[in-house]
Amino acid sequence: MSEEKTEQPTEKKLQDARRDGEVPTSQDVTAASVLLAAMLVLKLAGGYFTEHVRSVVQIGFDFTTNTRDATAMNRAIGRIGIEGLFLMLPFVVACLVAGLIGVFLQTGMNASLKPVVPKFDSINPVNGVKKLFSLRSLINLLKLIVKAVLIGVVLWVGIRALMPMIIGLAYEPPADIAQIAWRTLGTLFALGVLIFVLVGAADWSIQHWLFIRDKRMSKDEQKREHKESEGDPEVKGKRKEFAKELVFGDPRERIAKAKVMVVNPTHYAVALAYEPDGFGLPQVVAKGVDDDALELRAFAHNQGIPIVANPPLARALHQVELGDAVPESLFETVAVVLRWVDDLGRDHDDGSSPLSC
Repeated sequence: MSEEKTEQPTEKKLQDARRDGEVPTSQDVTAASVLLAAMLVLKLAGGYFTEHVRSVVQIGFDFTTNTRDATAMNRAIGRIGIEGLFLMLPFVVACLVAGLIGVFLQTGMNASLKPVVPKFDSINPVNGVKKLFSLRSLINLLKLIVKAVLIGVVLWVGIRALMPMIIGLAYEPPADIAQIAWRTLGTLFALGVLIFVLVGAADWSIQHWLFIRDKRMSKDEQKREHKESEGDPEVKGKRKEFAKELVFGDPRERIAKAKVMVVNPTHYAVALAYEPDGFGLPQVVAKGVDDDALELRAFAHNQGIPIVANPPLARALHQVELGDAVPESLFETVAVVLRWVDDLGRDHDDGSSPLSC
Protein backbone atom coordinates (compact mmCIF):
# COMPACT_ATOMS: atom_id res chain seq x y z
CA MET A 1 0.00 0.00 0.00
CA SER A 2 1.46 3.34 -1.07
CA GLU A 3 2.11 5.96 1.57
CA GLU A 4 -0.43 8.75 1.70
CA LYS A 5 0.74 12.02 0.15
CA THR A 6 0.10 14.61 2.82
CA GLU A 7 3.17 16.87 2.54
CA GLN A 8 3.50 20.04 0.48
CA PRO A 9 5.67 19.67 -2.65
CA THR A 10 9.27 20.76 -2.34
CA GLU A 11 10.73 23.59 -4.38
CA LYS A 12 12.71 21.06 -6.42
CA LYS A 13 9.60 19.13 -7.38
CA LEU A 14 7.83 22.34 -8.43
CA GLN A 15 10.85 23.38 -10.49
CA ASP A 16 10.98 19.95 -12.16
CA ALA A 17 7.27 20.18 -12.96
CA ARG A 18 7.73 23.66 -14.42
CA ARG A 19 10.63 22.43 -16.56
CA ASP A 20 8.32 19.70 -17.90
CA GLY A 21 5.70 22.32 -18.83
CA GLU A 22 3.38 21.64 -15.89
CA VAL A 23 2.21 25.08 -14.75
CA PRO A 24 -1.19 26.06 -13.27
CA THR A 25 -3.12 28.05 -15.88
CA SER A 26 -6.67 29.32 -16.25
CA GLN A 27 -8.39 29.51 -19.63
CA ASP A 28 -10.71 32.14 -18.20
CA VAL A 29 -7.76 34.49 -17.60
CA THR A 30 -6.77 34.12 -21.25
CA ALA A 31 -10.40 34.65 -22.33
CA ALA A 32 -10.58 37.83 -20.23
CA SER A 33 -7.43 39.21 -21.87
CA VAL A 34 -8.80 38.40 -25.36
CA LEU A 35 -12.15 40.06 -24.63
CA LEU A 36 -10.37 43.10 -23.19
CA ALA A 37 -8.27 43.40 -26.34
CA ALA A 38 -11.37 43.14 -28.55
CA MET A 39 -13.14 45.82 -26.51
CA LEU A 40 -10.14 48.16 -26.76
CA VAL A 41 -10.03 47.65 -30.54
CA LEU A 42 -13.72 48.58 -30.76
CA LYS A 43 -13.17 51.67 -28.63
CA LEU A 44 -9.98 52.92 -30.27
CA ALA A 45 -10.65 52.03 -33.92
CA GLY A 46 -14.28 53.10 -34.31
CA GLY A 47 -13.54 55.37 -37.26
CA TYR A 48 -11.54 52.65 -39.00
CA PHE A 49 -14.40 50.14 -38.75
CA THR A 50 -17.01 52.71 -39.77
CA GLU A 51 -15.07 53.49 -42.95
CA HIS A 52 -14.75 49.85 -44.00
CA VAL A 53 -18.40 49.06 -43.16
CA ARG A 54 -19.43 52.03 -45.27
CA SER A 55 -17.30 50.65 -48.12
CA VAL A 56 -18.99 47.24 -47.87
CA VAL A 57 -22.45 48.84 -47.95
CA GLN A 58 -21.47 51.04 -50.89
CA ILE A 59 -20.22 48.03 -52.85
CA GLY A 60 -23.57 46.33 -52.27
CA PHE A 61 -25.54 49.39 -53.41
CA ASP A 62 -23.37 49.78 -56.51
CA PHE A 63 -23.92 46.17 -57.44
CA THR A 64 -27.70 46.38 -57.13
CA THR A 65 -27.94 49.57 -59.25
CA ASN A 66 -25.56 48.45 -62.02
CA THR A 67 -25.63 45.58 -64.48
CA ARG A 68 -25.67 42.37 -62.52
CA ASP A 69 -23.69 39.88 -64.60
CA ALA A 70 -21.40 37.11 -63.37
CA THR A 71 -18.23 39.18 -63.78
CA ALA A 72 -19.62 42.10 -61.78
CA MET A 73 -20.84 39.73 -59.07
CA ASN A 74 -17.43 38.08 -58.72
CA ARG A 75 -15.73 41.49 -58.62
CA ALA A 76 -18.15 42.73 -55.94
CA ILE A 77 -17.70 39.58 -53.85
CA GLY A 78 -13.93 39.92 -54.10
CA ARG A 79 -14.03 43.57 -52.98
CA ILE A 80 -16.37 42.71 -50.09
CA GLY A 81 -14.01 39.90 -49.07
CA ILE A 82 -11.03 42.28 -49.02
CA GLU A 83 -12.95 44.83 -46.94
CA GLY A 84 -13.99 42.03 -44.60
CA LEU A 85 -10.35 41.03 -44.14
CA PHE A 86 -9.47 44.62 -43.27
CA LEU A 87 -12.34 44.61 -40.76
CA MET A 88 -11.23 41.37 -39.10
CA LEU A 89 -7.45 41.93 -39.16
CA PRO A 90 -7.27 44.26 -36.11
CA PHE A 91 -9.44 41.86 -34.09
CA VAL A 92 -7.37 38.83 -35.06
CA VAL A 93 -4.02 40.48 -34.32
CA ALA A 94 -5.19 42.05 -31.04
CA CYS A 95 -6.81 38.83 -29.81
CA LEU A 96 -3.77 36.73 -30.76
CA VAL A 97 -1.38 39.07 -28.95
CA ALA A 98 -3.71 39.32 -25.95
CA GLY A 99 -4.00 35.53 -25.76
CA LEU A 100 -0.21 35.14 -25.76
CA ILE A 101 0.10 37.82 -23.07
CA GLY A 102 -2.59 36.11 -20.98
CA VAL A 103 -0.67 32.82 -21.13
CA PHE A 104 2.68 34.53 -20.50
CA LEU A 105 1.38 36.27 -17.37
CA GLN A 106 0.50 32.88 -15.94
CA THR A 107 3.43 30.74 -17.08
CA GLY A 108 6.26 33.19 -17.79
CA MET A 109 9.06 32.20 -20.15
CA ASN A 110 8.53 28.46 -19.95
CA ALA A 111 8.88 26.49 -23.18
CA SER A 112 8.55 22.70 -23.08
CA LEU A 113 7.47 20.10 -25.63
CA LYS A 114 6.71 17.45 -23.03
CA PRO A 115 3.00 18.36 -22.65
CA VAL A 116 2.40 17.66 -26.38
CA VAL A 117 4.25 14.34 -26.39
CA PRO A 118 1.70 11.47 -26.86
CA LYS A 119 1.02 9.57 -23.65
CA PHE A 120 -0.36 6.02 -23.73
CA ASP A 121 -1.95 6.56 -20.31
CA SER A 122 -4.26 9.16 -21.84
CA ILE A 123 -5.98 6.50 -23.99
CA ASN A 124 -6.34 4.07 -21.10
CA PRO A 125 -10.12 3.70 -20.40
CA VAL A 126 -9.48 3.15 -16.70
CA ASN A 127 -7.57 6.42 -16.39
CA GLY A 128 -10.31 8.14 -18.39
CA VAL A 129 -12.96 6.96 -15.94
CA LYS A 130 -10.83 8.09 -12.98
CA LYS A 131 -10.46 11.56 -14.49
CA LEU A 132 -14.18 11.70 -15.22
CA PHE A 133 -15.02 11.24 -11.53
CA SER A 134 -12.06 13.18 -10.12
CA LEU A 135 -12.19 16.29 -7.96
CA ARG A 136 -10.82 18.37 -10.85
CA SER A 137 -13.69 17.29 -13.13
CA LEU A 138 -16.24 18.11 -10.42
CA ILE A 139 -14.73 21.57 -9.92
CA ASN A 140 -14.69 22.20 -13.69
CA LEU A 141 -18.37 21.23 -13.87
CA LEU A 142 -19.28 23.57 -11.04
CA LYS A 143 -17.22 26.31 -12.70
CA LEU A 144 -19.14 25.90 -15.96
CA ILE A 145 -22.45 26.09 -14.11
CA VAL A 146 -21.38 29.25 -12.25
CA LYS A 147 -20.19 30.89 -15.47
CA ALA A 148 -23.43 30.00 -17.27
CA VAL A 149 -25.53 31.42 -14.43
CA LEU A 150 -23.45 34.61 -14.26
CA ILE A 151 -23.57 35.20 -18.01
CA GLY A 152 -27.30 34.47 -18.09
CA VAL A 153 -28.04 36.88 -15.23
CA VAL A 154 -25.89 39.64 -16.73
CA LEU A 155 -27.48 39.24 -20.16
CA TRP A 156 -30.97 39.24 -18.67
CA VAL A 157 -30.32 42.36 -16.61
CA GLY A 158 -28.58 44.05 -19.53
CA ILE A 159 -31.34 43.27 -22.05
CA ARG A 160 -34.04 44.44 -19.66
CA ALA A 161 -32.17 47.70 -19.12
CA LEU A 162 -31.69 48.19 -22.87
CA MET A 163 -35.20 47.13 -23.90
CA PRO A 164 -36.76 50.65 -23.80
CA MET A 165 -33.93 51.97 -25.93
CA ILE A 166 -34.23 49.06 -28.38
CA ILE A 167 -37.97 49.70 -28.80
CA GLY A 168 -37.32 53.39 -29.36
CA LEU A 169 -34.87 52.65 -32.19
CA ALA A 170 -37.82 52.27 -34.58
CA TYR A 171 -38.32 56.04 -34.44
CA GLU A 172 -34.64 57.00 -34.77
CA PRO A 173 -32.80 57.90 -38.00
CA PRO A 174 -30.30 55.30 -39.34
CA ALA A 175 -27.24 57.31 -38.24
CA ASP A 176 -28.46 57.42 -34.63
CA ILE A 177 -29.36 53.73 -34.73
CA ALA A 178 -25.79 52.89 -35.77
CA GLN A 179 -24.29 54.97 -32.95
CA ILE A 180 -26.62 53.47 -30.34
CA ALA A 181 -25.90 49.94 -31.58
CA TRP A 182 -22.17 50.66 -31.42
CA ARG A 183 -22.38 51.88 -27.82
CA THR A 184 -24.54 48.91 -26.87
CA LEU A 185 -21.99 46.51 -28.34
CA GLY A 186 -19.22 48.21 -26.36
CA THR A 187 -21.29 47.93 -23.16
CA LEU A 188 -21.84 44.20 -23.71
CA PHE A 189 -18.11 43.69 -24.29
CA ALA A 190 -17.32 45.57 -21.06
CA LEU A 191 -19.73 43.36 -19.11
CA GLY A 192 -18.16 40.27 -20.66
CA VAL A 193 -14.67 41.42 -19.69
CA LEU A 194 -15.83 42.11 -16.12
CA ILE A 195 -17.36 38.64 -15.82
CA PHE A 196 -14.28 36.84 -17.14
CA VAL A 197 -11.91 38.92 -15.02
CA LEU A 198 -13.81 37.94 -11.86
CA VAL A 199 -14.22 34.32 -12.91
CA GLY A 200 -10.62 34.14 -14.17
CA ALA A 201 -9.19 35.39 -10.87
CA ALA A 202 -11.18 32.80 -8.95
CA ASP A 203 -10.37 30.06 -11.44
CA TRP A 204 -6.63 30.77 -11.36
CA SER A 205 -6.66 30.42 -7.57
CA ILE A 206 -8.52 27.12 -7.91
CA GLN A 207 -6.13 25.84 -10.59
CA HIS A 208 -3.13 26.79 -8.45
CA TRP A 209 -4.63 24.97 -5.46
CA LEU A 210 -5.34 21.87 -7.59
CA PHE A 211 -1.82 21.96 -9.01
CA ILE A 212 -0.23 22.05 -5.55
CA ARG A 213 -2.64 19.34 -4.40
CA ASP A 214 -1.68 17.07 -7.32
CA LYS A 215 2.02 17.56 -6.59
CA ARG A 216 1.80 16.66 -2.90
CA MET A 217 4.43 14.25 -1.65
CA SER A 218 4.69 11.56 0.95
CA LYS A 219 7.23 11.85 3.76
CA ASP A 220 9.19 9.01 2.22
CA GLU A 221 9.38 10.86 -1.13
CA GLN A 222 10.67 13.97 0.62
CA LYS A 223 13.36 11.95 2.39
CA ARG A 224 14.45 10.31 -0.87
CA GLU A 225 14.60 13.65 -2.63
CA HIS A 226 16.63 15.17 0.18
CA LYS A 227 19.04 12.24 0.10
CA GLU A 228 19.42 12.50 -3.67
CA SER A 229 20.00 16.25 -3.44
CA GLU A 230 22.55 16.02 -0.63
CA GLY A 231 24.20 12.85 -1.85
CA ASP A 232 26.04 10.19 0.09
CA PRO A 233 27.90 11.67 3.13
CA GLU A 234 31.21 10.05 2.08
CA VAL A 235 30.91 11.34 -1.48
CA LYS A 236 29.85 14.73 -0.15
CA GLY A 237 32.95 14.87 2.06
CA LYS A 238 35.25 14.00 -0.82
CA ARG A 239 33.54 16.60 -2.98
CA LYS A 240 34.07 19.23 -0.27
CA GLU A 241 37.73 18.28 0.08
CA PHE A 242 38.22 18.46 -3.69
CA ALA A 243 36.56 21.89 -3.80
CA LYS A 244 38.87 23.09 -1.04
CA GLU A 245 41.89 21.93 -3.04
CA LEU A 246 40.61 23.77 -6.09
CA VAL A 247 40.22 26.99 -4.10
CA PHE A 248 43.31 26.80 -1.95
CA GLY A 249 45.69 24.61 -3.89
CA ASP A 250 48.46 23.67 -1.49
CA PRO A 251 48.11 26.07 1.47
CA ARG A 252 51.76 25.64 2.44
CA GLU A 253 52.94 26.78 -0.97
CA ARG A 254 50.55 29.74 -0.98
CA ILE A 255 51.36 30.88 2.56
CA ALA A 256 55.09 30.53 1.90
CA LYS A 257 54.71 33.48 -0.45
CA ALA A 258 52.83 35.55 2.14
CA LYS A 259 54.31 38.53 3.93
CA VAL A 260 51.65 38.73 6.64
CA MET A 261 48.51 36.95 7.86
CA VAL A 262 45.58 39.23 8.82
CA VAL A 263 43.05 37.58 11.14
CA ASN A 264 39.78 38.22 12.92
CA PRO A 265 40.93 36.37 15.88
CA THR A 266 39.10 33.09 15.16
CA HIS A 267 36.69 33.51 12.24
CA TYR A 268 38.71 34.94 9.33
CA ALA A 269 42.28 34.55 8.13
CA VAL A 270 43.73 36.17 5.00
CA ALA A 271 47.33 35.82 3.80
CA LEU A 272 48.84 38.76 1.92
CA ALA A 273 51.86 38.67 -0.37
CA TYR A 274 53.71 41.76 -1.49
CA GLU A 275 56.54 41.84 -4.03
CA PRO A 276 57.33 45.42 -5.11
CA ASP A 277 59.50 44.18 -7.98
CA GLY A 278 57.01 41.54 -9.06
CA PHE A 279 53.23 41.95 -8.92
CA GLY A 280 53.63 45.46 -7.54
CA LEU A 281 50.54 45.45 -5.30
CA PRO A 282 49.60 43.53 -2.14
CA GLN A 283 47.87 40.32 -3.21
CA VAL A 284 45.54 37.85 -1.45
CA VAL A 285 47.19 34.43 -1.73
CA ALA A 286 45.13 32.43 0.81
CA LYS A 287 42.00 32.90 2.90
CA GLY A 288 39.68 30.89 5.08
CA VAL A 289 36.78 30.97 7.54
CA ASP A 290 36.41 29.21 10.91
CA ASP A 291 38.16 25.78 10.69
CA ASP A 292 39.95 26.74 7.50
CA ALA A 293 41.10 29.97 9.15
CA LEU A 294 42.57 28.05 12.09
CA GLU A 295 44.35 25.74 9.68
CA LEU A 296 45.82 28.67 7.78
CA ARG A 297 46.98 30.31 11.02
CA ALA A 298 48.73 27.08 11.96
CA PHE A 299 50.53 27.03 8.60
CA ALA A 300 51.55 30.67 9.03
CA HIS A 301 52.80 30.02 12.56
CA ASN A 302 54.88 27.03 11.43
CA GLN A 303 56.43 29.03 8.60
CA GLY A 304 57.13 32.11 10.71
CA ILE A 305 54.65 34.42 8.98
CA PRO A 306 53.67 37.42 11.17
CA ILE A 307 50.02 37.29 12.26
CA VAL A 308 48.14 40.58 12.67
CA ALA A 309 44.75 40.75 14.39
CA ASN A 310 42.62 43.37 12.66
CA PRO A 311 38.95 42.22 12.45
CA PRO A 312 37.61 44.94 10.09
CA LEU A 313 40.53 44.52 7.70
CA ALA A 314 40.30 40.72 7.82
CA ARG A 315 36.59 40.78 6.94
CA ALA A 316 37.19 43.25 4.09
CA LEU A 317 40.13 41.29 2.66
CA HIS A 318 38.12 38.06 2.79
CA GLN A 319 35.80 39.53 0.12
CA VAL A 320 38.74 39.75 -2.32
CA GLU A 321 39.13 36.82 -4.72
CA LEU A 322 42.20 34.62 -4.43
CA GLY A 323 45.04 35.96 -6.55
CA ASP A 324 43.53 39.45 -6.83
CA ALA A 325 45.18 42.63 -5.67
CA VAL A 326 44.00 44.48 -2.58
CA PRO A 327 41.36 47.08 -3.59
CA GLU A 328 42.35 50.73 -3.57
CA SER A 329 40.02 51.48 -0.65
CA LEU A 330 42.23 49.25 1.59
CA PHE A 331 45.63 50.49 0.38
CA GLU A 332 46.26 52.78 3.34
CA THR A 333 45.33 50.23 6.03
CA VAL A 334 47.30 47.45 4.35
CA ALA A 335 50.30 49.79 3.97
CA VAL A 336 50.31 50.38 7.74
CA VAL A 337 50.32 46.60 8.33
CA LEU A 338 53.13 46.03 5.83
CA ARG A 339 55.22 48.83 7.35
CA TRP A 340 54.80 47.20 10.75
CA VAL A 341 56.03 43.91 9.28
CA ASP A 342 59.04 45.64 7.74
CA ASP A 343 59.81 47.31 11.06
CA LEU A 344 60.07 43.89 12.69
CA GLY A 345 63.23 43.36 10.67
CA ARG A 346 62.38 39.66 10.45
CA ASP A 347 64.67 37.54 8.32
CA HIS A 348 62.69 34.70 6.69
CA ASP A 349 65.68 32.46 6.49
CA ASP A 350 66.87 32.52 10.12
CA GLY A 351 64.25 30.06 11.37
CA SER A 352 63.14 32.32 14.22
CA SER A 353 59.76 31.83 15.84
CA PRO A 354 56.78 33.69 14.31
CA LEU A 355 55.66 37.00 15.66
CA SER A 356 52.11 38.15 16.09
CA CYS A 357 50.30 41.22 17.32
